[in-house]
Amino acid sequence: MDRADHPFMQIDQFCVAHEPAAGRVDTDAGITADSISLVHMRAQLENLALFGFATDVGDPREMFETFVAVVNEQCGGVRGRMIELHTIEYDPVNPEVEAQMNAGCIQAIEDLNGVILLNTSGFQGSATLCIVEDHETAFITVQPMSDEFMQRGQDRLVITTLTSEESLSWLALDLIAQGALDGKTIGVAAPTTPGQYEAVEVGLVQTLRDNGANVAVFDTIQCDGRVCAGGVSESVQNLRDAGVDVFFNVLNTLSAPGYIQEMVNQGFQPGDVQFYASDFNSQATELVSSKIAVFGGEAAGALYNGAIILDSRDTGSYRLEGYQPKAFNEMCNDTYGANSPSGANHESEDRYDGNSRYGMAVSVCETLRMAFRAIYDAGDNPTRADIYAALANLGAVDSNEMHPASIRPGKTRLPDVIHNLRFEVPCTKPYPFPVDGLEGGVCLYPINEYRPTPG
Repeated sequence: MDRADHPFMQIDQFCVAHEPAAGRVDTDAGITADSISLVHMRAQLENLALFGFATDVGDPREMFETFVAVVNEQCGGVRGRMIELHTIEYDPVNPEVEAQMNAGCIQAIEDLNGVILLNTSGFQGSATLCIVEDHETAFITVQPMSDEFMQRGQDRLVITTLTSEESLSWLALDLIAQGALDGKTIGVAAPTTPGQYEAVEVGLVQTLRDNGANVAVFDTIQCDGRVCAGGVSESVQNLRDAGVDVFFNVLNTLSAPGYIQEMVNQGFQPGDVQFYASDFNSQATELVSSKIAVFGGEAAGALYNGAIILDSRDTGSYRLEGYQPKAFNEMCNDTYGANSPSGANHESEDRYDGNSRYGMAVSVCETLRMAFRAIYDAGDNPTRADIYAALANLGAVDSNEMHPASIRPGKTRLPDVIHNLRFEVPCTKPYPFPVDGLEGGVCLYPINEYRPTPG
C-alpha cells in the first residue's frame, strides 16, 4: 500500500493538513464551493437490549462527529471543503424498521443532499437499493449484502465484509479444498426469509453438490418474522435418518438456538456432528453465536462447541499469545480519544470484558477514511459521479485489524483474505465473551493463517 504523502492514507494520523484547492465552485447536489454533505445512517442498537442482543459499542454518533471535526478543524477539510455531517436514526426492533430506513434514504438524499451515506451499525433490505440504485448515491456499510445488490449498486455500494453468497460458497469451496468433507454426510436447513433461502441454495448447497459433496438433507425452515421454527422437528429427524455428521448453520440469531436444542432433544451428542458456519446471518460474531448457549441451553452449547466458522475478520485474535494491537486500530482510537467531546478513550484492553467500543471506533474510522480518500482523489471540483468513480478505484484500503483489503471496479467488497475461527463454550482462552449463567463464557478465535479468497 503506497501511502506517499496522501493526506488521508497515513498510518500514524487520521488526516494531514493540506492546502485548499483554488477556484472551488459549486458542482453538484451536496457539493458546494465550501462544503460537502455526508450522512451517517445509525441504527439505535441500544434498543436491542430489550431482546437481550445489546452490546456496548460506545457512542458511534460521537465517533463520526469527532473524526469529521478533526478533518474540518485540523486538516482544512478535504481540499478546502468542510464536511457537513448529518445523522439519521432508525429503530432496529421496530416492526416498521424497513419503512423507517426507506424514509431515511429519501431524507438523506433528497432533503440533505448526502453525497455519501455511511453505516457501521447494520442496514439492510430494500432501503439499500433506494440509496444505490434508485438515487444513484454511494453507500459504505459494514452490512453483508447479496451479490444482486452489489451488482445493482454499480460500484456505488461498498461493504467491509464478504457478500452473502461469497461467505457461503467460499466456505464450501474452502472445506472441499481441505478435504474436510470427504466421506461426510451433510445437512443444511435454510430459512424461508426472502432472499436467504435462494442465497443458501445457490451459494452453499449447489456449490457443495457441484463439487461432489454429499448433501443428504436440504430442508426449509418456515419463518414468521424474525423467528424460523416451522418444520424444525421434522428436519432434525431427517438428519438422524440420513446419518448426517456435518451440519451447516445458516439460521439467524433467534432461530439457530431452537434448531440445535431440538438436535439435543432428539439424541445428538457432542462429537456426533461437526458444525460449520460463515458470517451469513452474523454467525461469525460472538454476540450472535453465543445465543446458541444462552437460548438453546447448556446442552445445545456443548453440541455446538468446536464449530468452525469462515470469515475475513480477526475476531478474538486478542485472545492469542503474542497478539499486538494493529497500528491502524491504535491510530483510530488514539485520534478519537484525544478529540472526543465526552472524553471517551477506548483501548484494546477494553475488549476483555466483551464490549465492542474499540472495534466500533475503528469501523467508523475505516469507513470515513474511504469516503475522504474518494473525495480527495476526485480532484479540486468533483461531481458526485467523479467521487463515486474515485471510490471504486481506491485500490488497497486500511481495514479493521489491517487484514488485506481492496476496492476496484466490479469488486467493492473489501476483504482479500479469509481464515477460520473456532467457537468454544466454555471458552478455553483468556478474556471470554461473558454469558449470564454460563461459567467460562464463550469465545471465537482464529485457528489458522489468512489465505487468499477463492475469488
